[in-house]
Amino acid sequence: MSTGVTRRRAAAAGIVVGFLAAVYVALVVLGRVDQYLFPANEVAVPAVPAKVPGTDLGVNVSLPGVSEQGPKPWTPDARLNILVLGIDKRPGQPEDGSYRSDTMFIASIDTHAGRLQLLAIPRDFWAEIPYGNTPGVWAENKINAAYSYGQFYRYPGGGAAAAVAAVQHNLNITIRHYVVIDWEGFVRLIDALGGIDIDVPETISDFGTDVLEVFPNNTVQAGRQHMDGRQALGYSRVRVDGDLKRIERQQLVIRAVAEKAVSLGYIARIPELWSAYRDAFKTDIDNGLIPGYALMARQVDLGRIETFSLGKAMYGGVSEDGQLILLPNREQMYAIIDEFLADPQARDEAPKIALVTPPGGQAAGKAALAHLAAWGISEAWVTVVAGDGTGQAGIVDVTGKPYTAGKLTGLFDLRMQNPDGTEPPGFDIVVRLGENTALQTPKGGN
Repeated sequence: MSTGVTRRRAAAAGIVVGFLAAVYVALVVLGRVDQYLFPANEVAVPAVPAKVPGTDLGVNVSLPGVSEQGPKPWTPDARLNILVLGIDKRPGQPEDGSYRSDTMFIASIDTHAGRLQLLAIPRDFWAEIPYGNTPGVWAENKINAAYSYGQFYRYPGGGAAAAVAAVQHNLNITIRHYVVIDWEGFVRLIDALGGIDIDVPETISDFGTDVLEVFPNNTVQAGRQHMDGRQALGYSRVRVDGDLKRIERQQLVIRAVAEKAVSLGYIARIPELWSAYRDAFKTDIDNGLIPGYALMARQVDLGRIETFSLGKAMYGGVSEDGQLILLPNREQMYAIIDEFLADPQARDEAPKIALVTPPGGQAAGKAALAHLAAWGISEAWVTVVAGDGTGQAGIVDVTGKPYTAGKLTGLFDLRMQNPDGTEPPGFDIVVRLGENTALQTPKGGN
């Protein structure tokens, strides 16, 4: 293999693995991206030399994504959310054109748990998007039109900024960075990896468009398939069975990109690869952050990528101008978002928590629910139970959920207790509030 080919593979893979945002975006763009995903919360550490050997990156700045020594509690700041956009821009079209985002998702890195999570946003989600060039003015349309509107109306920051504004406005999720990739960039990055291997769950054909023309008889066969960049692009884009099924295929592509990058050992070369492939996508991530993000990438378990989709909370409809759209069941949508944003280590335990309030303690129960949600305990895990005043205030780990139970002791001024048989049945953890139970911030938290 030539030195040039080896270098290209390493470069793309590094971005993919070190930045599940770039490739993921690529993949997202028609399938999902996996390379831009390694920014983390800014933990101050000493500055490092002004140059990373073998690259053109200066780094005499504090590095994000580097953990301080000693255990620290999970905090909401542990999350770094990146909006990934796959733009429907064809080869030869102008860079500054008004294009819709063919794919949109949030790549979230939990720096405390070392976990990567992906939240897919259906392109036909009917939402309020920026209208014109004045922030705060909204118009209803499919959310994938936000980028196009932002470009056309010259929204401050362009299409990417308009898409970020739309996501934050409709989903109430803070976005730290964005990554935008088009078809050419996606193909280039996948080919630089030497292609990817995907376990295709079911055969799919598309004879009505040219999306799958790179496959024999316009068909992707079920089973283990090796795909080059154009094939991965086609498989990520095909939607003959609907946009929600396409999201599932894109998630398969993302996982394959991550697996390939890890298998080739490219995480350690992210800064170098970033320099080589930075022109394959657009992002607001400053070059000075990449060394820190590269260090963060080494701590992320790419074998445990977790995928979520808002598609499960959507139902079909028709807009006033005749567009086929997806409308949200907002209760279900925010339940998915809460699960997505929750502390992943607590989610691993899947706890059923009883929050027992004292007589007349409804207000205390509501305040406790909000406090738990702010610290990564999803409301879906918690049931408020009206207490009768019996039993001592405290926390009981009934079935053995040590991480969550320990976390709860940091959120209330309550101590762990042994079960005494008075706990409401069917729960893993019982939190019995007293009349004067105080909410508190875990030691070491913000």
